[in-house]
Amino acid sequence: MSDNSEKKGSNDCNEFAKCLQYLHLMLDNEATEEQEIYLKNHIHKCMVCFEQYEVEKQIRELLRSKLTNQKVPADLAQAIRNKVFQSA
Repeated sequence: MSDNSEKKGSNDCNEFAKCLQYLHLMLDNEATEEQEIYLKNHIHKCMVCFEQYEVEKQIRELLRSKLTNQKVPADLAQAIRNKVFQSA
């Protein structure tokens, strides 16, 4: 039996690794304009990379919605600051 440990999609697209790299850069707002154009053009033609783009985007949106800053009562924040400065 053959070992099928490669990531899904990597066998179906010869540019999968490059697209994944550009995808992460784009979602982190660190991609160059050329990288964004390349990725957008590619995912319009490649279903494997398009699906990966959608999955990564959904994961980031979910994390962003769950990891929002929540207001802490002022007295609790002050108590934490006091403890930090006392131990410093």
